[in-house]
Amino acid sequence: MRWLLCLFLVTVAAAAAEPGAEIEALLAYVGNLDGAAFLRNGSSHTPAEAASHLRLKWSNQRGGIATAEDFVRLCGTKSSLSGRAYLIRFADGREEPAAQVLLRQLQVIRRAPSTSVQTKKTSRFTGVAPVAGPAAG
Repeated sequence: MRWLLCLFLVTVAAAAAEPGAEIEALLAYVGNLDGAAFLRNGSSHTPAEAASHLRLKWSNQRGGIATAEDFVRLCGTKSSLSGRAYLIRFADGREEPAAQVLLRQLQVIRRAPSTSVQTKKTSRFTGVAPVAGPAAG
């Protein structure tokens, strides 16, 4: 019976840690979008600035964030001040809502082997293949 309780506790702990790892992977993805700009409230920001801003919002909202989808909805969708949607302008000039990009990248992260989800802060993020553009269909 004790082993069953231990297994349950390990499973719960692993499930609780997963959203944090997924969010860190999303932040690393955003922070390493070469040539991209994060458009917030009419101003353009670097990928590093965008990741920093999203991390700050995450820190302020941690109580309401239980999943990576919660993170995207509460932190990566729109400005809490103006209500304007965040956009990402890619190096090729096309723009997409940040929430759409983040949710698509989350699917890539979830399909990747768990050992490849990395959150390197100082070097190019290479753990998960980045999304190149809009999903087909």
